[in-house]
Amino acid sequence: MWPWGHLAVGYLCYTALVRLRGEGRQTSLALLAVGLGSQFPDLVDKPLAWSFAVLPSGRSLAHSLITASVIIGVAYWVGRRRGREEAAVAFGVGYVSHCLADLGPNVIFGLLRGDVEQLRWTTYLVWPLLPSPPYPNDSSFIEHLAAFEFSSYILVQFAFVGVAFLVWLLSRYFSPSGGHRRA
Repeated sequence: MWPWGHLAVGYLCYTALVRLRGEGRQTSLALLAVGLGSQFPDLVDKPLAWSFAVLPSGRSLAHSLITASVIIGVAYWVGRRRGREEAAVAFGVGYVSHCLADLGPNVIFGLLRGDVEQLRWTTYLVWPLLPSPPYPNDSSFIEHLAAFEFSSYILVQFAFVGVAFLVWLLSRYFSPSGGHRRA
């Protein structure tokens, strides 16, 4: 998934959580945190794998739910000590949504249909216990960008961005508190 897709999915997941908890507002800090969390795994793994070759894949260390649990736990601990628990929760939602969204629709729908062959693409979620699967275009930023093409998957990501923007507008202008407040 591309950065804009991760941002949209993270925001939509966080907004759903806020609504499920019966809260009608989001702080500016929480929105910033969900944005950072939604990009964090790629900000760590891609440079370490592609530029410095210290990781085996652009989906390994920071994409692992093992690492995510430690980082999110530390973020929550820091957030709680500083009175910013909601920002830590938002960061965690963005982070986990990124890791799971990278499975992609083929893997997710394949698993839902009972196609156990798709499990081979999930191993990055428990790296280093299992090796990361081999991905095409997983060796450099240039190679990754050069492989970009407008596919239905890319269009769906743009649709997520549109939905996220619409949800943001609606929550900002049609909620009792104005949608979000300063942290």
